[in-house]
Parts: sequence; C-alpha cells; structure tokens
Amino acid sequence: MASVQMPLTLTAILFALFAVAEWRRLPVVARVYLGVATAFALGALAYPGMSISAVLDGSRDGLVYLLAAARVAAFTAVLVSVATFLRERAFDGS
Repeated sequence: MASVQMPLTLTAILFALFAVAEWRRLPVVARVYLGVATAFALGALAYPGMSISAVLDGSRDGLVYLLAAARVAAFTAVLVSVATFLRERAFDGS
C-alpha cells in the first residue's frame, strides 16, 4: 500500500490546524496535535523537504525516535477526534 509522501513542513502545518480546530471541543487532543506539530516542525528543520517515511527509513538519530512516537500519537489523536465526532453526530440526531 502506497503512503502519502507529504513533506514534514506541510504535516506540521496540518496538525497545527487540527489543534486550532479541536481546541474548544477536545482540549487534550488539541494539545496532542500541538505536540505532534512541534515534533514535525523540528523534523522539518533537521530534514528539509523530506517526508516522515523517508526520515524514518533513512536515519537513526534521536530525532527519528521522537518523530516515530509523534506519528503514533498523531494517528491515535486522529482516531479519537473522528470517533468523538461520529459519536456526537449519532447522539445529536436521536
């Protein structure tokens, strides 16, 4: 399965926007998004123009482990956001 090859800079901006969007509805998840955006921004400074997959495959310094943890946190936070949104929609329609 092919993954999306988005540069870390755009990924950091995307998760910063997610943090802004979720700040009032899910403040804990928004803070996770903010941490993920910060980690990806640091990765973008260290590895300009590279995607998360390219960084994780190409290097083994300490920042790579931080980016790997941020990717897992981002995936989990997105799942929580979507599940909460769907639950709210399901119970608001009743």
